[in-house]
Amino acid sequence: WYQRRVREAVVSTQSTGERLSIRAEVPSLYSGAQKSISNKYFNSFGVRAARLWNALPREVNTAKTLDTFKVVLGRWLDQYPDNPPVKGYKTQNCNSILDWVLEFRAKGGSDIN
Repeated sequence: WYQRRVREAVVSTQSTGERLSIRAEVPSLYSGAQKSISNKYFNSFGVRAARLWNALPREVNTAKTLDTFKVVLGRWLDQYPDNPPVKGYKTQNCNSILDWVLEFRAKGGSDIN
């Protein structure tokens, strides 16, 4: 179901030439699932990609063309530092976009400068 929904969005985007502002639905996982199954699920491409897409602000999601999307996405990404982990040093977070977005929003920051 989930893959079909994403495919429909991609097909409609390709046919019209415009990007659609959709919110990706992340299917729920059975709450009694084993920890190993839960880890695989939450680290799967479908779930991580949907969470990243949903973390984007509306200005990025509603860009009408691919070129506009790239420009607005680049501007949005520029506000987050890129601090890859270095062996032997403790980092502020794991340097994922989702961690930076949550931290930035918790401090009351705006999504787009």
